Amino acid sequence: MKTRIITGVSAALFAIGCLVAIGYGYVKYISLIVALFAGIAAYEVMKVSKCKNKVLTACSILFATAYCPYRAFGFDDKINIPSSVILMVYVLAMLVIMLKWFDKTRFEHVALSLFASIAVPASLYSLVGIVEVCDNNPLLFQRSHAVFIILIAMYAAWLSDTFAYFIGSKFGKHKLSPRISPKKSVEGAIAGVVGTTVFGIATYFICNRFYFRLDTINAFSAALMTAFLCVMGMLGDLSASVIKRNYGEKDYGTIFPGHGGVLDRIDSFLFTIPCAYIIVLMMEALSK
Repeated sequence: MKTRIITGVSAALFAIGCLVAIGYGYVKYISLIVALFAGIAAYEVMKVSKCKNKVLTACSILFATAYCPYRAFGFDDKINIPSSVILMVYVLAMLVIMLKWFDKTRFEHVALSLFASIAVPASLYSLVGIVEVCDNNPLLFQRSHAVFIILIAMYAAWLSDTFAYFIGSKFGKHKLSPRISPKKSVEGAIAGVVGTTVFGIATYFICNRFYFRLDTINAFSAALMTAFLCVMGMLGDLSASVIKRNYGEKDYGTIFPGHGGVLDRIDSFLFTIPCAYIIVLMMEALSK
């Protein structure tokens, strides 16, 4: 427990540092950190799947690592090749690699590789997307709105899990999904949503008092967004658990003592941050 708490606190301080950097406009450089996490996550997925094709694994890691910086630094605009073409070539290359080393490569390895190297970094890139939308709509959003929304997505991914863990371990009696994640309870899930929503509302009032000049976000919308993202975070956690269970693994890795691997920590965030991005896009569309 001590190791778990120390790791959690360290990760929280690191996340706060990233938010501060985003607030000061260094989101492009944060994309490099995101790229590192995406690359490690891709490696963890391929390792859990017990894929023995090193070429397939290497391609997955490289593509996952390159995705976020490629878009954040605007290379997709500088290189006159449509992203759809790059993706098609990449998928075809993965299938050719499967044919070349068919004796030690199954199609499920290719499918997981594509998931790890495209879906994971694309979800994480939503963090950059939120900032870009807010910066491009100064009459609707402020940079502080972007930081707040990203913070809420983090709350929904990690703070709700903390509430669910402590309340569920003490008062949980009804299993949420016994076949996928036996330790999660309905009571813990409810505590996670309620507790995190309270934190989200409190954070809103602090931001509204000191940072917000525009009334784009109010207390009700902040509460609704927090509760919705908490539910999505739980779905992300369970979805990642399904992959582990299919291969009989408890964790994706050991990089975070007491918490598992990178994907064990960002699984919920892979759902909350793109959903937050969609919310921001909807707010932008409705304002026009």
